[in-house]
Amino acid sequence: MARSHRRARRLSAFRAGTSAFLSIAAASLALPACAQEATPAQAQATAGLEVITVTARKQTEDLQSTPISITAFSAERLEAQGITQINRIQDFTPNLTFANVPSNSGIASNAAVYIRGIGQSDFAPTTEPGVGIYIDGVYLGRTAGGVFDLIDVASVEVLRGPQGTLFGRNTVGGAINLTTIQPDETLRVKADAKYGTDNLVNLRAMISGPLTEGLYAKISGGLFSQDGYVDAPELGTTFGNKDSKMVRGALRFAPVGSRLDVTLAADYTRDKSNGAPVVVTGMDPNAVDGFAVLNNLIASGMTDPGYCLTPAQANNTACYNSRLFSRDTNYSTGETFSDLELWSASLTVSYDLTDEIEIKSISAWRRINGTFAQDRDGSNLDINYVYDDFKQKQFSQELQLVGSALDGRLNWVTGLYYFTESGRDINPIDFLVVHAQSGGYYDYENWAGFAQLGYEVVDGLTLTGGLRYTDDKKSFLPDQYVIEGLAPFVTLPPGTRLAPYEWADNNVQKWTPMVNASWEATPDLMLYATYSQGFKGGGYTQRVFPPEESLPSFRPETVDSYEAGFKLMALNNMLRLNGSAYYADYNDMQLLVADATRVGPFFTNAGKARIQGFELETNFAPGNGIRLNAALGLTDADYKELNEGVQGLTLDSKFVFVSKWTASASGEKDFDLGTSGTLTPHVDWSYRSGFFTNANGINTPELYQPGYSLFNANLRWRDADEHLSLTLGIDNIGDKKFRIFGDYQPSFGFFMQGFDRGRQYYAKLGYAF
Repeated sequence: MARSHRRARRLSAFRAGTSAFLSIAAASLALPACAQEATPAQAQATAGLEVITVTARKQTEDLQSTPISITAFSAERLEAQGITQINRIQDFTPNLTFANVPSNSGIASNAAVYIRGIGQSDFAPTTEPGVGIYIDGVYLGRTAGGVFDLIDVASVEVLRGPQGTLFGRNTVGGAINLTTIQPDETLRVKADAKYGTDNLVNLRAMISGPLTEGLYAKISGGLFSQDGYVDAPELGTTFGNKDSKMVRGALRFAPVGSRLDVTLAADYTRDKSNGAPVVVTGMDPNAVDGFAVLNNLIASGMTDPGYCLTPAQANNTACYNSRLFSRDTNYSTGETFSDLELWSASLTVSYDLTDEIEIKSISAWRRINGTFAQDRDGSNLDINYVYDDFKQKQFSQELQLVGSALDGRLNWVTGLYYFTESGRDINPIDFLVVHAQSGGYYDYENWAGFAQLGYEVVDGLTLTGGLRYTDDKKSFLPDQYVIEGLAPFVTLPPGTRLAPYEWADNNVQKWTPMVNASWEATPDLMLYATYSQGFKGGGYTQRVFPPEESLPSFRPETVDSYEAGFKLMALNNMLRLNGSAYYADYNDMQLLVADATRVGPFFTNAGKARIQGFELETNFAPGNGIRLNAALGLTDADYKELNEGVQGLTLDSKFVFVSKWTASASGEKDFDLGTSGTLTPHVDWSYRSGFFTNANGINTPELYQPGYSLFNANLRWRDADEHLSLTLGIDNIGDKKFRIFGDYQPSFGFFMQGFDRGRQYYAKLGYAF
């Protein structure tokens, strides 16, 4: 009887919440459940938080009943926070870094994502991301083009900790799961135009609805542009500009009364840029083997290492010195640009075999074509120039069987997964003493089988176990050779291979388990504990110099994670408080390192690390249109063991791009203006403690970013029917010019950095029905 009464209470609450939620959807834009929140008028009348559903376990669940650490953003939350580009979610997600890092190239859109200190910053196809990004269930195999604009997103979920059972390899740190708006019988029209600092122009539009009974369509698109903010006077342009366009379409067949649901979707993105917003801020005169110092020796006739550093030589164009150093100007003379094209298509077919069992197929194709170049030394001298001709194509196929039995006590997800990708990254380099071709061709194949089973053994106590088997095959053909060397420094004849021109093969099989226990202590409080394991595939060092007898490779890395947490709804659903604590053993850690033993960066298994910390998130909606949010995260990461041959690191070194502390808070208040609509002021604050920005792994003091706070604010007006809106906003009110990227390599000897644009103003006009 206790069990039936408890379930009856849950069912009653669920029905009440669902009824309120559906009425909200009918009165507003009618976004999917995972993206919907109360309208301002309703928020004025009643207290309480919106219902949030997530698909973190490949089935639709209430956030509060999903026993893993998740931050979820609905479309309305993204709008309220002023987020229109995916990397901005890092400001409001504890223990997340989502940076745009060019990483030893000229690429202007590359996602460097870290969750709980685990991730990857390099786009090279010979390495893998540590955090998987998924759009409508489709994995994005490469991080190139991963910093994209949002046009029709229904929800964004950040899943923390290894997701190796349901999501597979390369989710060793976690996963970011995006869901787009799906067309249905409701007609939706949405458009907005945003104008701001440095001629910022964002135009977005979407229309979705029925074509005929059972057949629905959606088309959306966006144009995004902004002037650069780093002057490049020798090239007559500015770096850090924005020039991208995107279009996405979907056709859905879901006959009324049928168990079949078929969606065909496709998108296209073109992202062009003058170049990443990088500058050279100085050089290391002690890097005696660096090319910058060697250039100055050559300028002095090989007699005086400090010749170019004297005040008398400050304007000597043969010297590499302070005339080139700046925080807002780049003095490059070599062509610098970034041009990416991305296409994708997917076919999702789901069929309800019974009322409790669904079978789903997700077939997806994706392709990237890109060329990008960078004069990395920021000068008129031929010290470090790189070019990439990058191509990737991928195909994935996933079959899922999702079901429940025994009156909902037993739930399962099982399936098969196949992924293949191939392409090239041909990477000519022009350094002071050598002109060479780097890069090569790759061909990868991965397949997996997985199952996850949850059973409510007694009322409120559910045990869940999962297991995935992965077979990961990789082949890489290095096409690397000397084009010309500068004697007497490089005497290798043209055509000399830097690595053998033969396929290097690697095959890894891996089991990744997960065990979870969750207990509903009360209808409003859930406690859980999880053990999970994840791994990231091994790979190769693509950038080789001097020559190697065989292509350098590195092993997969693994993480064993232990997590405990709680999820609480209180004060009659006005307060949501979720927390988790974790401990992770990080083994065979893959690290991109640049030290004096080689020219350029290389990958290595650096050793072992221990990471521990917590996340705490809360939302409070007491009524009268008030909404308060806050989050706090701790990532305490330490090296415990370093492998022999790893230069530049000690056990006291810190992880790059990873802050120990992250925190955020925001608040907003709806003011009812009667027939004149609603006015909502919003303010938010985010904080990150200090971190090193050297993408090449070493804790270079010159590239350390101290802790900083960001303050943003906006004021949004909506008409009484909530069709028309106008938003005025300020981002980075304090005009903080914090570091977003750094690069130092002893072989070159200069410090390259990228800084934030600073304070930005904007106005946005929107219409929706």
